Amino acid sequence: MHASPNPLGDLSPENFLTEYWQKKVLVVRQALPDFKSPLTAEELAGLSCEEEVNSRIVMEKDGEHPWYPIFGPMDDEVFSRLPETHWTLIVNDLEKYVPELAWIVDRFRFIPEWRFDDLMTSYAADQGSVGPHLDLYDVFIIQGQGKRRWQINTQPVATDNQVDNTPLRIQKTFAAEQEWILEPGDMIYIPPNVSHYGVSLGESISYSVGYRATSHADLVNDFVGYITQNLAPQLTYQDPDLKLQKHPNEITPDAIKRIADIFKNYLNPEHPELLKWFGQYTSDTRTDLITEPEQPIHTIYDLPLLPGSNKALIRHPASRFAFSRNHDTALLFIDGASYTTSISFAENICHNRKINLETLLSQSRQDDEKLIIELYNRGKIYIA
Repeated sequence: MHASPNPLGDLSPENFLTEYWQKKVLVVRQALPDFKSPLTAEELAGLSCEEEVNSRIVMEKDGEHPWYPIFGPMDDEVFSRLPETHWTLIVNDLEKYVPELAWIVDRFRFIPEWRFDDLMTSYAADQGSVGPHLDLYDVFIIQGQGKRRWQINTQPVATDNQVDNTPLRIQKTFAAEQEWILEPGDMIYIPPNVSHYGVSLGESISYSVGYRATSHADLVNDFVGYITQNLAPQLTYQDPDLKLQKHPNEITPDAIKRIADIFKNYLNPEHPELLKWFGQYTSDTRTDLITEPEQPIHTIYDLPLLPGSNKALIRHPASRFAFSRNHDTALLFIDGASYTTSISFAENICHNRKINLETLLSQSRQDDEKLIIELYNRGKIYIA
């Protein structure tokens, strides 16, 4: 495993959160000193040909229309038709397909891990770009190979300033306020709603650590679905003290008050299921990219530890772990499921990607040991 030096240069994580997080752009030279792209362009192309991999190519020119997208899986024919310049290959969820790259994500654990979305990478041919656009999420972009010019604009974007006939949110007009050229190891942080435009100067590869921007609509819709899934059908709108109305088609203030009272029973910040719902919601990967071990275990002593090993387990990067304190126990959330554990167990299994088994067992109750076995058999943790 890699050590985790501060990728913010001379800026402390505390000052970054106060001065920059969701406020303004930051460029850090040599955020990851001597960083070299751990993947080649050929390896990224190979990944994009896999059925389960989320990939796309954006062609600024020579497509069916400007900024033409091609969605994966790719094949040799797709790559053979690409021009020499002005296109970009993007692969999402890289940490799930190549777990060895999770160390890049771990450099940014000063942001709560449950906010993390994915590690994305892009290979760009000379002058390749995905166009000037803005995102609703936070992103740290690390240059891995070659050079890329980044320009930003912080002004609001008019609703009609969008290229037609493409699903990509690319702006028709873009005026740069600032620009930088990033070289390997350099990093740019871009907060939500800041327009940005990256153009490759020659061939280049970059890595993006992105954080979720969950809409209020999605949060409310999912919570409503969660709290209503087991409501008894006998719970219906009732008005036993109904009064005679002058107009039978009138919806009276009394009826609206009854509806409001129903909603208050469920949509309130003190709802007892709020914590459990949110932990399950935010830890749900909504994908299943984990391979279970060939030999399941039945006891802790069945773990196939190698002689002389330091008895370490690894949290799979495709899984999401989070926890919350609940009085004298913890609610541990893993991939949309919740478990009650000791607080020390939850802290330990969530704090580091590499988990010392002996330390974990020393903090475990009997039910916690059963959970270790379950997580191993489901591939959520594995032997280092």
